Amino acid sequence: MIGKQVPGICAVLVWTILVIPAKCHTPFFIFGDSLLDAGNNLYLNGTAKITASLPYGETFFKENPTGRVCDGRIIPDFIAEYANLPLIKPYLEPGFSNYTDGVNFASAGAGILPETSPGTIYLKLQLSYFEKVTEKLKQQEGESKAAELLTNAVYLFSMGGNDYMHVAMKSTMPSLGNTNTTSQPLTSTFKKQYAITVLSNLTSVIKQVYATGGRKFLFQTVGPLGCMPSNRIGSGSKGCAHDVSVLAKMHNTALSKVLLRLQKTLPGFKHGLFDYYSALSERTNYASRFGFEEGQTACCGSGNYNGQFTCGKNGTNAYNLCSDPTKYVWFDAAHPTESANKQLSDLLWAGPLRVVGPYNAKALFDTAS
Repeated sequence: MIGKQVPGICAVLVWTILVIPAKCHTPFFIFGDSLLDAGNNLYLNGTAKITASLPYGETFFKENPTGRVCDGRIIPDFIAEYANLPLIKPYLEPGFSNYTDGVNFASAGAGILPETSPGTIYLKLQLSYFEKVTEKLKQQEGESKAAELLTNAVYLFSMGGNDYMHVAMKSTMPSLGNTNTTSQPLTSTFKKQYAITVLSNLTSVIKQVYATGGRKFLFQTVGPLGCMPSNRIGSGSKGCAHDVSVLAKMHNTALSKVLLRLQKTLPGFKHGLFDYYSALSERTNYASRFGFEEGQTACCGSGNYNGQFTCGKNGTNAYNLCSDPTKYVWFDAAHPTESANKQLSDLLWAGPLRVVGPYNAKALFDTAS
C-alpha cells in the first residue's frame, strides 16, 4: 500500500483506507529564574558565577558545572528528556543558533519586574530574546515552517519568586545578583496591589508569546518561599517566614484565575498549572515519605539550616557540604536537589489533575495545536 505526505501543521500519511498522524516536532521554550536557568547567567557581566564551580553540577555534570543552580539536572532537563529532546541550551551560550529544539531564556535571580534584580534577564528582556529567536527561525526555516514550530512548541514559565522575595525579606539573594532591600510596609493592600502588578506583567508577556503563535503553555506556581532554608534562619523557629509565604499563596491563587480567563478569551490557548508550591512543601515537611532523609536543612551552605548562600564560594567563608545530595530535598539555600527535581518533574510531566492541570506536560507535548 502506498502513502503520501499531505502538507499541514503536522504532516499526515494518507493511505487508501486509513489516515495515520505523524508526530510533530515540538520545541521547548523556557522562561524563568534560577529554578530553570541552564547557564545564561554565566554569560552576564556583573552577576555572581558561583554555579560555574563545584559542587554545583557534580551529581550529573561531574567536573563540568553548567551554571545550573543545583547539584545536577533541573526540571527543564527532565521534561526535555521525557519529550525526547536534547537538553535545551541557554540563549546566551556562545555559538548557539539552532533553535529548532527550543531555547532556555531563564536567568538566576531574575524577576517578572525589571527592578527586582537589575543585571539579570528579567521577563520582558527574555521576551525580547524570544522575539529575536522567532525572526531567526523564519530566516533559517522559512515563514511556514517557523510558524509550525512556534505553534506546536511548549512554553514553560516559572517566575515571580524573586519579585516577592524582593519586597518581603530584609535581605534577598546577593549571591544570585539580587542586592536590593526594601522598607515598604507590607500592608494587605500593598501585598494585593503588588501581586496584581506582577501578574499583569506576566500576563502581558503570555499574550505576546500567544501573538507569535504560541498555544501550549506550562506554568509552575511560586514555591514555598518562606520555608526555604535561607528564610528559616530569620523565622526564629522551625517555622517559615510569614510575609513572603502570604505573597506566594496570593500569587498562586490569582495565577490560576488569570490562566482560566486567558483560556476563555484566547482561542486555542491550552495550559497546565503545576502546583509546585504544594509538591515542594510536602517534601520539605515530610521528607521521609518521599525517600529523603532531610527536608529542611540544605545539603550545601552554612549557618542555620545551611541557609546562607556560601555554597561553592572559595576563600574565607567555609561552607558545609553533605556527602550524598540524593538524601536531601534542598541542595543550597533556595534550590532543590536533582533528586527532588526529578520527583517534581515527574509530577509536572504526568501528574494527576489535582497536581497539574487542565493539561500536564505530557498531554501538551502529545497534543497538536
